[in-house]
Amino acid sequence: MLLSFRVSNYCSIRDEQEFSFVRVSRERPGDDNGWDENVGTVAGTFGANASGKSNFVQALRFMRTAVVSSYESWASRDSIPITPFALEASFKREPSLFEVVLQFGKVRYQYGFRLTGERVVSEWLYVYPTHRRQVWFERDTDSEDEWYFGKSFTGRNRVIADLTRPTTLFLSAAVANNHKMAGRVEHYIRAHLRFAFPDNIGGRTQFTQGLSSNEGRWKSVIDLMRFADLGISNARVRHDTWNIEQRQAFAKAFRVMNEDAPEEEITTLIERASDTVEFGHSTGANQEAAYLPLDVESLGTRTLFALAGPVIRAIGNGDTLIVDEIDASLHPRLTCEIIRTFKDPDENPKQAQLIFTSHDTTLMGGLLSEAGLDRDEVWFTEKEIDGATRLYPLTDFSPRKAENLERGYLQGRYGAVPYLHRNFLSDAIKREIEQVSTSERNRESELDLDVSDVR
Repeated sequence: MLLSFRVSNYCSIRDEQEFSFVRVSRERPGDDNGWDENVGTVAGTFGANASGKSNFVQALRFMRTAVVSSYESWASRDSIPITPFALEASFKREPSLFEVVLQFGKVRYQYGFRLTGERVVSEWLYVYPTHRRQVWFERDTDSEDEWYFGKSFTGRNRVIADLTRPTTLFLSAAVANNHKMAGRVEHYIRAHLRFAFPDNIGGRTQFTQGLSSNEGRWKSVIDLMRFADLGISNARVRHDTWNIEQRQAFAKAFRVMNEDAPEEEITTLIERASDTVEFGHSTGANQEAAYLPLDVESLGTRTLFALAGPVIRAIGNGDTLIVDEIDASLHPRLTCEIIRTFKDPDENPKQAQLIFTSHDTTLMGGLLSEAGLDRDEVWFTEKEIDGATRLYPLTDFSPRKAENLERGYLQGRYGAVPYLHRNFLSDAIKREIEQVSTSERNRESELDLDVSDVR
């Protein structure tokens, strides 16, 4: 499970910001449900447009990419593809920080690194099998001895250190060279941090479609689509044959979501992806369903189908699923039901986690309060006057138990709402009206001239 994440100097995030799944207050589930009651499963991030919500979840995505791909993908690059805070020139030369704290069973792992566009500056991995910390390794390029390896961290550490380039993470290099102990942390980051972003909807759609090869999972997809009251009664897959251009386009889209996927896996998925999903719609009693291909369905249906696979996989594997703009094209009640599923120990026995960004304030409670978020499941992003993003939890405000969070947020009680400069909108409308009026007067004058010419 993901316990916390720290980041600084990344996109609009200048100063160090920390997100945490560690619960501070809630009605705890029973002790017999198999959950760690101190770790949350849902966190929603709200804030104005351009406040940094997407940058926060993109930072998690960048960290995963660095861990999974830096040893191979960055080897041929002259620089690291990092985007530091751009509104102050000095931060372009400062290192960016990324750190996660993970938990497997009762053991915690703290892994992080600092890097610039030129090199990895520092890297560390600490483990807490008890309350005492074990140092597995530390890397500091500014020290006389760059590397320190703890006695508990066994393996070909010095050999792998020599293979680690300045632009490569040691963790990435270690896993590429079969370091078993390093592989524990890398495996979680690679296999259990999953992302559903607007730019990978094509890959997610193909992934959901690929679940048709598993009868149980495909039935779960159909049930989710039927639950949403979309008029769908069934789904099936029709086999087609793709040309080389279509196969290459799919491979490119799939790699956006699965950078580390082996070629043989992509080849297998291409054979499945060349199929076409069709949804059956009931047309009346005692009549066969009419099937329509996915690409003619509504945007909401296509959006839900693309999200269905990642949600089902996350619940089944105990993943941490990060969704940017979860409310895009989905009805609030449907979004609430997805959130409720992650919060239910009976339906989410492996304690999968969901992090999402949204503008849908009904998710905080209110009209849909029965499915609303707990107070320590709500986070905000706010852009300061200097352009830097601040991430903070609702619990900083100690709201009363009976407080209407949605109303309080919209009233600006917790910050993170846009300040609307109405005079700019008013001036823009006035200018447009004047522009249109001038154009119409000119056209009328031209028409008058045309009529006089005819006469």
